[in-house]
Amino acid sequence: MLDCFSKLTLEITLSTAFSVDAKMQTGENTEILEKAKAVLRMPYIVLQTARLPFGNLYFRLMAALRGSQPAYLQAVTSEIIKKRRQQGITGRQDLLEFMMMASEETAVGKISRLTDDEILAQSLVFFLDGYDTANNTLTFTLYHLVLHPDIQDKLRSEINEAMETNVRKTPLFEIARNIEYLDCVIKEAQRLCPPAAQVGRECAEDFDLNGIHIPAGTEIVIPIYVMHHDPDAWEDPEKFDPERFRGPGKNTRHAFQFLPFGAGPRQCIGMTFALMEIKIALVKILMKFKFVLSPETQVPLEIHPGLNLTAKDGVLVRVLAL
Repeated sequence: MLDCFSKLTLEITLSTAFSVDAKMQTGENTEILEKAKAVLRMPYIVLQTARLPFGNLYFRLMAALRGSQPAYLQAVTSEIIKKRRQQGITGRQDLLEFMMMASEETAVGKISRLTDDEILAQSLVFFLDGYDTANNTLTFTLYHLVLHPDIQDKLRSEINEAMETNVRKTPLFEIARNIEYLDCVIKEAQRLCPPAAQVGRECAEDFDLNGIHIPAGTEIVIPIYVMHHDPDAWEDPEKFDPERFRGPGKNTRHAFQFLPFGAGPRQCIGMTFALMEIKIALVKILMKFKFVLSPETQVPLEIHPGLNLTAKDGVLVRVLAL
């Protein structure tokens, strides 16, 4: 499932952000996918070296010695931007088009400009994070539905009911957005397996908190995975229970106790897009297929802590057509 969903979400990301039809799901352009996986599956201990003095220099040296996946992805993205520059503004209204428009001058004068380097940097971040977080959320959600067939059946029932009562031909994204139990299931999967195990923030000014002095410039690491498994905040925290996200209990938790997309002004900019993508995919899939345990299903699932949390050996399940 991890492999299937990675092709799906990368194809969606390239299509919606850059208007590129990559045909990932039919076996084309697999090199892009493998390079992206290599970047995101970097060992956690290697990532921590970036916090050390000269950490970035170490990364550049290793990239020069071993060949750089980021350099390959950067070259691919640069080529996409170059071709779109040659075409000019086309009215496609994708992410790249909006960034290109932000770098142009208007008839009434200059507007806030983005350099090509800034466009490239933002494109790479959206390209990598946009596909991987949705991919892992879909995979983890499906894994927990396999382990809890009663919850899977209940979710499928609510999806079918929502689709059958759609007499006004409401767009699918609106139907998916309004299925409350679907939202609860996804949130609970993100609680147990948040795409990002932690996020970092820099303290902008000296601050004292409960007798602890935090100097300006200090990196503050927010341990999202630990917070999501905190028994003081979550009853029976290791249990997969979507019901904890509806009813009166959901309003008693601190607003920052659940942070699958971060929070505040630097919250994930693609949160709404990612949730729409995840919900539509699950609705379409669960209407046609049922997922059950197979002899190869790993229980418990071994997790790899790279840039994002992911299933180390993938998720193998049995798929039944309805």
